[in-house]
This record gives sequence, C-alpha cells and structure tokens, in this order.
Amino acid sequence: MVRSMLATREVPKVFWPEAVVWATHVLNKSPTLSVKDMTPEEAWSGVKPTVHHFRVFGCISYTHIPDIQRNKLDDKSTRCILLG
Repeated sequence: MVRSMLATREVPKVFWPEAVVWATHVLNKSPTLSVKDMTPEEAWSGVKPTVHHFRVFGCISYTHIPDIQRNKLDDKSTRCILLG
C-alpha cells in the first residue's frame, strides 16, 4: 500500500514513514474481515470513526504565511504536498 501511494503521487521515497503512518490510519478506519461488522478502531474504542477529514495522500496544499513573515507584495501562501 505504501509503495503504491508513493509511486502514484510521485512522492520521494524519503517520505515513506509518513506514508506508513497514513496507510495505518486508513486501515484502522476501514472495515475488515477480522472484526465482524465494524472497523478495528471501532472494536478498540467503541466509537464509530469518522473519515470526513481524509484527503488524498500527496495532493497539493497551501500553507499560510503570517503577516509578520512577509512584505506587502509577497505571496500569502506557500505551495506544499500534503502527506497525511
């Protein structure tokens, strides 16, 4: 799963730890055959997990640059890659 995530989004291999963490997070919130009719996280905590915060691994995102760190005509954000 990690290899597929890195290859599909063309993310450098140095980010494999972040990919492992995200893959584990997704698997814990996904239905599985080992626990009948619930997710592993739901079996552990008793609370049904939400996935509304999920984003595509390796998608383009933007981070805000505070006013103090930029001049009047500088960009207000920096382009980044979301890793989970």
